[in-house]
Amino acid sequence: MGLDISLAFVETRPDLDELSDILTEYYAQILERLMAVGGPSLSVEDHVQSSLDVIDDFLPPNGGILLAQDSSGYLLGCGFVRMIDDHRAELKRLYVRDIARGYGLGRRMIEMRIEKAKELGATTILADTVRGNSSMLALYDRLGFSETPRYDGNANPAAFEKYLVYRKLDLTKA
Repeated sequence: MGLDISLAFVETRPDLDELSDILTEYYAQILERLMAVGGPSLSVEDHVQSSLDVIDDFLPPNGGILLAQDSSGYLLGCGFVRMIDDHRAELKRLYVRDIARGYGLGRRMIEMRIEKAKELGATTILADTVRGNSSMLALYDRLGFSETPRYDGNANPAAFEKYLVYRKLDLTKA
């Protein structure tokens, strides 16, 4: 890897200012993609705040927040995982900053969150992304995910279903 990147799950709440900065970049991109496929214009700030409001759902014992940092501690990426119920986990908010793209970091972060979900007892892993997010969908497909209908426990409003694509990984077949 051209960059010195460390990946680790946090055991306690991460620095919320740093997390807020990277989530602001994430939502700016994802909400722009949502609008590009006909979705509504939504507030980046509101989405960042709502993510921070539920941050504890992604901490142990029911989830994990994976952070990618360079050698100076600068946040290069993040990815969340949470248990929806006893057997299903959901991957959320994968983001890699431009400076760290092209090194396989996104794939590694999905793989690590899959392992974390297994540790938490998941037999099924679910995810969603905006229609047309071809790089994310291709990555999910390469990792063995298949298309699935909207799932119970999805955090997005049901009205967004027409703008999103849902993926599922059945760990009992792996």
